[in-house]
Amino acid sequence: MGRVANPKLASLWRDRVERQRRSGLSILEFCRREGFSTGSFYAWKRRLHASRSTVERKSKKRVQPRVSHGQSPRGGFVQFPLTVDSAIEVRFADGTIVSVPAEKLAVTLKTLQALQGEGAADA
Repeated sequence: MGRVANPKLASLWRDRVERQRRSGLSILEFCRREGFSTGSFYAWKRRLHASRSTVERKSKKRVQPRVSHGQSPRGGFVQFPLTVDSAIEVRFADGTIVSVPAEKLAVTLKTLQALQGEGAADA
């Protein structure tokens, strides 16, 4: 049985891995600048990836849709489960395509609902 990681330490490393990804720096350069070893970085990156994969496998087994296909419970939006690396793509009549990452979906839906309310007030 594997060792359970300290949640605060796991959160710290999750942040470090994400900052390295966004930085555009190589792992070697990022670790040198941050003052920790590349061995620690790679070990945590593997550990976090393995942990995330386990959570995804478990969540995919338990997720049930909240509404049936085609139903729209409120505001014209249909709720459905998304996996961690999912995105939703919206194609408009004018050919515009918008792709929204799953982790930004809640904020995007709130924004669209607010805009929809403003449009109704203008009409």
